[in-house]
Amino acid sequence: MTDSPTTEAAVEAEPVKEETGGSLRAKLEEALAEVKTLKAEKLDAAFTDIGLSPTTGLGKAIAKEYDGAPTTEALAEYAKTEYEWEKPVAPVTDPPVAQEIATEQAALDAASQTAGSVPIVPSEADDLAAAEAAGDYQKTLDIKSRQIEAQIRGR
Repeated sequence: MTDSPTTEAAVEAEPVKEETGGSLRAKLEEALAEVKTLKAEKLDAAFTDIGLSPTTGLGKAIAKEYDGAPTTEALAEYAKTEYEWEKPVAPVTDPPVAQEIATEQAALDAASQTAGSVPIVPSEADDLAAAEAAGDYQKTLDIKSRQIEAQIRGR
């Protein structure tokens, strides 16, 4: 069995750098600053999503003390729990067509309520049918003669 030359070569190919504590600390501070910037950007977006500004009013107070996850849900939950604040819900407005339909429906309903109070006048056909059903031959002949007379006159 032979020693693996690739393993030894890989170890020798990587030069060992000695990092001083100062350069590691600088890299750490740089990484932490970048994380802080990214978190601030996400929080700004989360504040906007829930309807608050991190620079004024309640949003400013929350921004000073909030140290949770930079998500909209977590921030909204924190605001609700700590300040009993919830994002206001915008009132739902009907589209203009729906408003027009509702207005016309109300007018139609009002007209139908008054229409029921108009007495129904029986037509000549209803009178004829009632007279025939009752066996009133005189009334039946009178109605039929008026119909024939109206046809002759051209009405």
